[in-house]
Amino acid sequence: MRKIKSLTACVIVLAMAFSTAVMAAPSPAAGVVAVVVPGSAAAKPAEVKVPTEEEIKAITDFIAKNAAATGTIPSVKSTIDIVAPADYKGGNAPIVFAVAGLRDGAKNVFAYIRLKNGKVLIIPCAVKNGYVGFYAPAFGTISIVEHISAPTAAAPAGSAVPATLH
Repeated sequence: MRKIKSLTACVIVLAMAFSTAVMAAPSPAAGVVAVVVPGSAAAKPAEVKVPTEEEIKAITDFIAKNAAATGTIPSVKSTIDIVAPADYKGGNAPIVFAVAGLRDGAKNVFAYIRLKNGKVLIIPCAVKNGYVGFYAPAFGTISIVEHISAPTAAAPAGSAVPATLH
């Protein structure tokens, strides 16, 4: 009985240690999305909503199909619904927001924008200091996705193996 209690205590301590490490480095200014409306000079905070279950399912299905077609593994970092500002009349609006878990300068990060009519746009993103930036030609449900190269198949049996490892 004493061993079970000790094991339980160790598991709890380890679980707390791992969860604390993850929570220790939050993304910068998390929860704020800045939008510059074409024709205006200053960035404004945008209205951000939680996407509905249907919107999440629709964009997730599209991301999975696209990743399968490109042979990559998608890693969805964030999904939000951005409402167009009142003075937005169209055009490419620069959007910047904090997304954790991406390295600076990553080239395989994309914003998937699902419009209200169901059409999905794929926009490349720039990543710097925990922030993701891109130009959005429209607003809707946005998922930030990092595409990871799928592992290649193992070398066939009998293939040459180096004699020494460096």
